[in-house]
Amino acid sequence: MSIARVTMLEFFTEEDLVNCEESYLKIREEAFPSAELIVNLRTGPTSAMSLAVYPSFESAAGNLEARQKWHESLKSTLKETFYYEGEVTFIHNKNAN
Repeated sequence: MSIARVTMLEFFTEEDLVNCEESYLKIREEAFPSAELIVNLRTGPTSAMSLAVYPSFESAAGNLEARQKWHESLKSTLKETFYYEGEVTFIHNKNAN
């Protein structure tokens, strides 16, 4: 059973958000190796949402320590963050092979 984690992030400035996106590209492979799908999107000039899909709750939980460490590195620029997790009940990807 796949599970998804939806993370909401609010930054103090647009520059903070851009710096976060650049940082994420550098740590993603090492910090979130079991993610099967990641979609990051800007929801406003200082806000973003990240959707990550994992093969199981255990694999998602396996990166919580690295996730927390990365969020700590953003602490001075991150105004607010929270996440939801739940079982994936449907995915449609028209371009999937």
